[in-house]
Amino acid sequence: MKIIIVGNGKLANAILSSNLSFPNSEILKWDSINKTLNEKSIIVHAGSGRQLEECIKYCEVTDSVLIELSTGLETEKIEPNFTLIICPNTSILILKIITMMKNYGDKFEDYEISITESHQSTKKSAPGTAYSFANILKYPIDKIKSIRDPEIQFNEIGIPNEYLDKHAFHKIIIKDGNDEVKIETKVLGHNTYSKGLNKIIDVVMNHNLERKRYSVVDLIEKNLL
Repeated sequence: MKIIIVGNGKLANAILSSNLSFPNSEILKWDSINKTLNEKSIIVHAGSGRQLEECIKYCEVTDSVLIELSTGLETEKIEPNFTLIICPNTSILILKIITMMKNYGDKFEDYEISITESHQSTKKSAPGTAYSFANILKYPIDKIKSIRDPEIQFNEIGIPNEYLDKHAFHKIIIKDGNDEVKIETKVLGHNTYSKGLNKIIDVVMNHNLERKRYSVVDLIEKNLL
């Protein structure tokens, strides 16, 4: 089976240069394939959305699986006739924290909450993981504090200099008077995303998923990840 990577940014390039390898499979870049190809494949979309319509049409025609790594795109709302997996994050550890919070997030509605997220200064897309935390905790998305200043990231958050251009940091604070719980997540570099994607692709190749839209958290709840 062909595994086709879509996108030209840092994440797509990191995936292409990683050690993705599956038996009897070929890793290809979307721009390099013949668009008349009519073969069931796994499409990994890590782009801005410019090529997304083409990807969706390809999956509709070939019954391919689409793994969506980008955030804020139409794939989050469509009802497909093929298997679609929405992955705002592919760090399996972070995803399991999200899953845990999903089951108990409504218990914190009456507490004082704040959410801070930090990514590389070039990030223009929606911070999908922060949005997931906010939705779980019923926290307004427009109140999320976003940090893109490398000086603040280095001096105040403690992001090492070599990871300022490729990191993800989230901090959730839940307060009740003088009582405080703080949850922090930190991902440095893209290796963890490639490792997580490897596991997600393995699930796709070894399980008969339905032709519908999944959240990657659904796969965790089904004990597939």
